[in-house]
Amino acid sequence: MSDKILRYGVVGCGRGAGVAGCGFGNPNCKLVVACDHNEEILARGRKYFESEGQNDIVYLTDYDEMLKMDIDAVIVATEAVYHVPVVKKALEAGKHVLSEIPSITSLEEAYELKKIVSEHPDLIYMAGENCCYWAFIETWKKMHEKGEFGDVVFAEAEYLHSIDPEDFGPDNYPEGHWRTYNPAIKYTTHELGPLLYIMNDRCVSVSCMNSDIEYNPYFPAKNATSIAIFKTEKGAVIKLLVSFGAYTSYDHNYRLCGTKGSIETDRKVMVDDAHSLANLSSIPGTFSQKIDIPVTAKYLNEYGNSSASGHGGADGIMFADFVECVLENKKPKLDVDFAIKMSLPGIIASISAEKNGETMEIPKI
Repeated sequence: MSDKILRYGVVGCGRGAGVAGCGFGNPNCKLVVACDHNEEILARGRKYFESEGQNDIVYLTDYDEMLKMDIDAVIVATEAVYHVPVVKKALEAGKHVLSEIPSITSLEEAYELKKIVSEHPDLIYMAGENCCYWAFIETWKKMHEKGEFGDVVFAEAEYLHSIDPEDFGPDNYPEGHWRTYNPAIKYTTHELGPLLYIMNDRCVSVSCMNSDIEYNPYFPAKNATSIAIFKTEKGAVIKLLVSFGAYTSYDHNYRLCGTKGSIETDRKVMVDDAHSLANLSSIPGTFSQKIDIPVTAKYLNEYGNSSASGHGGADGIMFADFVECVLENKKPKLDVDFAIKMSLPGIIASISAEKNGETMEIPKI
């Protein structure tokens, strides 16, 4: 990489603080400014940054003032429903963008995001889907590209992220927080992102159903558990479960089934530590005997220890990729087209669920 320095800021110091911190120690970037309209969250971000020895950061509550500063890029980590308007302001101010997910929350925003990114061809827009950077996802993609699975016939994934009933309360999230009303199935990128990244495919239609069972009594209208069935452009079928409304703790599970082999994550352990289990026609005797593929979500550093950055090191790998894309003017693998490709199906799925599972086409944007 060149010796250029990427000067960046972060808006949204909840989730955003951890992502911004991935640049600490990277000689090719520097965090200049942090912004959050919530002074309490901004103060927490400041405490974290100063604990990491970052004592020369500017702190602001006004995003417009932040965009006037001498920075090259913005990490957008606000509440999901504000991602597109915040990204738009950043691009119009001449800043590169790493946007948290979901990238969009409506069909209209899909068209809007595509338009505003296309109007700024000299700027990098990258979707921050960290699960695409897990070590086992990269391994599966390489195996698929080598033909180990043949043609993918079926894929499935599950995103499970609920609250322990002992922790139920009206203050789980502030009143009006997007997580209290947004249907769970709209949050598909952690699952569809990796699957579509591996398969190099896109979803063309969907049928979805919501569970009517209430789990958390404080969010009765949330549609917290949904199952969607997608058809892809290449003819595969994808089953997706997203549940924030069952006694399931936190986990991600994935499976690919192809004409020459199949692979899945081991559900006996959490995804961070789960090996992959495979049946491969390239290895005789494995048709009825799953073999262990000893790769997990985690990346190891040069000392053999898991990376200190979040999500098994994926946050750090993702952020480093963004920095390289900007400094080397390289097209991101998670560009605006991919951002829409992994986000829009969940939005259309939520409409399908409202229509009692009616099959709906997913437009190509």
